[in-house]
Amino acid sequence: MPVRTILRFAAALAMPMLVPTLAIGQTSSRVASPATIMQLGIAATGVIEKIFVRDGDYVDAGQLLVTLDCRPLQAEIKVRGANLTAAQAAFERARNGPRPDEIAIGEANVGVARARSEEAQAAYDRAQELHEGITISRANLLQARRDARIAAAQLEDQKRRLDLLHAGTRVEDISEAAAKRDVAAGLVDEARALFDQCFLRAPAAGSVKLLATPGQFVSTNVPVTLVQLTPKERE
Repeated sequence: MPVRTILRFAAALAMPMLVPTLAIGQTSSRVASPATIMQLGIAATGVIEKIFVRDGDYVDAGQLLVTLDCRPLQAEIKVRGANLTAAQAAFERARNGPRPDEIAIGEANVGVARARSEEAQAAYDRAQELHEGITISRANLLQARRDARIAAAQLEDQKRRLDLLHAGTRVEDISEAAAKRDVAAGLVDEARALFDQCFLRAPAAGSVKLLATPGQFVSTNVPVTLVQLTPKERE
């Protein structure tokens, strides 16, 4: 290799390397690269109701930034809450079983049905002692027999109802009521979770740049950035 070439190569190695540096007093937190900027959107569909910050404001983590108008969801939460209340009442009724006064009413109904059955049977017995076609018509005799049978069937029905009251609620009915209550509770939790998505909060502290305007329609079908957040400590 020629001596001149060797000298040029050595001189090149001896030159200082130029490395990009920050100016004195400059910190990396003030130089926000595109990777550090957080693009914030909202996981709900609706119209922007209110914006709580201005462009360039410093926000704390968890601070409310934007809200949507979610009144239909609020109404849905009330409806589902009412259904949950009804389901809870049905479960309590099934678990506790009949009340003493309900059993007392059942016993009274049996007494009334027994008296009617005995009266109808007695009327039919008297009708049978009469001479058909002379002192009683066949139609009246059949009517008396039919009344006796109906009264006896009604007495049997009231007895079975009373037996069910004494037996209490079946385990299967209690389980079904509990399942319906749990479903109603799950629907309430679902509606509340959807409602929570109507609020955009800052995931970290930093400065914000607004890209949203009041009255703007946003949809989960077309995700859009509403706020850009540059995380940094308060100066």
